[in-house]
Amino acid sequence: MVKDLSQTKWHGIPRQEVPWYPIVNTDACIGCELCYVTCGREVYEIVLVDERYRKSHVERPYNCMVGCSTCATVCPTEAISFPSRDIIWKLEREHKIFKIIHTEAEEKREKAEAMTARQKAEEQISNTSTRVKVRIAGVFGEKQFLVHLQNLMKDRPFDIVNLHLHVPTVKGLLENTPAYMDFEVTSTTQEDVSSFINELRTFVTKNNLVWVEQG
Repeated sequence: MVKDLSQTKWHGIPRQEVPWYPIVNTDACIGCELCYVTCGREVYEIVLVDERYRKSHVERPYNCMVGCSTCATVCPTEAISFPSRDIIWKLEREHKIFKIIHTEAEEKREKAEAMTARQKAEEQISNTSTRVKVRIAGVFGEKQFLVHLQNLMKDRPFDIVNLHLHVPTVKGLLENTPAYMDFEVTSTTQEDVSSFINELRTFVTKNNLVWVEQG
């Protein structure tokens, strides 16, 4: 649905008190629709004149951004015109709008800073790994690997979840047949586990096991 901006204000001035909008010379208009496509504020509509000719029509004049004349610039037949810029300069002086503009500028900067801070926070969150899948392999039969692993995590904000030990047979495990173990390293405080993963990799190697993959 097209918005009607006629009731808005331009730096504190009611928009309808600012006579800035395009005027179309219908005779010169060739109906190319460039103004209709170019305008981002839905100022124009294309209408049928005399049931034959497609012409540009200023449907929502006060939707026009004050000071913008892009449509007139791109018009191939110079069929679009605007009032003198003196009108705008006169209103600026009469209404002393610069105080309002400074306030609006400060609000804009605050919004921009807030957006930047939010983007940085979102980027930091997206780059934070709070859960990592790990697969290791080796001989687990006589090793007290899980006991040592528990000691490594003691009093630290990490835990191991979804642990699965894959062995060919129980006897094979007791006879030191190689097996592999899957588990997930997670943070109990929603912190990045990357540093602990590096420590865990070293721990696995010291226990004569093989770090197969992580993801």
